[in-house]
Amino acid sequence: MTEFNKVFEGHWLSRIDEYRHTPRVNFGVGAADKVGELAKKVAKNTKCIIITDKSLRKIGLIERPRKSLENAGFTVDIFESEAKEPVLEEVKKIINVVKGKDYGLVVGIGGGAVMDRAKIVAVMSETSGELEEYVCPSTKPLTGSKPKILIPTTSGTGSECSNTAVVIVPNVIGPIKTWITGDLVLADAAVIDPSLTVGLPPKVTAGSGMDALSHTAEAVLSLQANPFSDALSLKAVELVSQNLRTAYHQGNNIEARWNMSLASSIGGTIISYPWVAGPAVLCHVASEGISAKYGIPHGEACGVLLPFVYWYNLPDAFAKRKLIKIAESMGEDVFGLDAKEAAQKAITATFDLLEDVDLPTNLKAYNIPEKDIPAISEYILTRAEEMYSMSKYNPRKATLENIKEFFNKAFKGRESIGL
Repeated sequence: MTEFNKVFEGHWLSRIDEYRHTPRVNFGVGAADKVGELAKKVAKNTKCIIITDKSLRKIGLIERPRKSLENAGFTVDIFESEAKEPVLEEVKKIINVVKGKDYGLVVGIGGGAVMDRAKIVAVMSETSGELEEYVCPSTKPLTGSKPKILIPTTSGTGSECSNTAVVIVPNVIGPIKTWITGDLVLADAAVIDPSLTVGLPPKVTAGSGMDALSHTAEAVLSLQANPFSDALSLKAVELVSQNLRTAYHQGNNIEARWNMSLASSIGGTIISYPWVAGPAVLCHVASEGISAKYGIPHGEACGVLLPFVYWYNLPDAFAKRKLIKIAESMGEDVFGLDAKEAAQKAITATFDLLEDVDLPTNLKAYNIPEKDIPAISEYILTRAEEMYSMSKYNPRKATLENIKEFFNKAFKGRESIGL
């Protein structure tokens, strides 16, 4: 060890960060009409399968990219899913379909669930063994993937830019979310066309928008954040704060949709940086512990918990500084306020945003029984370390008592924390 290294041993300046941008992105209105030319650059052959869901095909949302692929010389098969979430058994059926045919390209067109299906199918059709062998907490390395292009039709998960794909698996306590992750899970290219999101129902717009906000705000709160990740994440927080209300109330506003698509893709990129792991902060840990079990849409679960995650972390000095930055990015005036008051502005701004897009501000609204809170808290505390190593990322140290308090406050709602 050099003298320099000895001086900085244990200091954050001694951390070596890996800067890696992911993946290639074609972004803009009309990008979906040019996917065929892009596909020729990444595909192994001209046989392609589109993975989507039944509702998107019914409303014709896949037609523009499908025609572009066919015009570029691709033979296109289509697999439609009726499931809302990527459930293990259904995903395995798609894997078996794709494994049996020589597809040179997998294209996922849809929201986060569809894109996650496409990523898993592309990877597992070129990786030996069963999907269950590779999901977290397993560290068994993936070994291959078919080329894949992802085309989002929502603005929230950022799955088109992330190196993770979620799958729901059975568990003794009920269905839970787990995932596969790694460079092989990344898309070879993402085609982000904001015009594909214009027809989103308002409720989906609101929920997916809160998912984008939670990805980026949690990345700011992460103990592993640095100035580079903060610059991107805080810009995305600003974009969501300035545009989600408009996208929700004026769905045809293409500028708001453009900005929400950008915020979502930033979120997906940031959470794939190995040194940030925004979703290892309490919000995603807790939301993924309740969303599958109680049937709460993922983005809504993140949204309803986010202000309480801010409140939970407020006693921590590092978190307080970061919350002030989040508040400022959300357009709040913190001039003349003390640190706690300024940080609390992030909490009130998030509550206000939830209310403005007609989303609940308490867990009671989702019919979660209050008597379940102790069991939920115990499960989350165990899962936080086993699956997420949350203590490396979340500012405040978790205990069973303070996690119970967190869920009790979230159950009762905004008034329970006096903000």
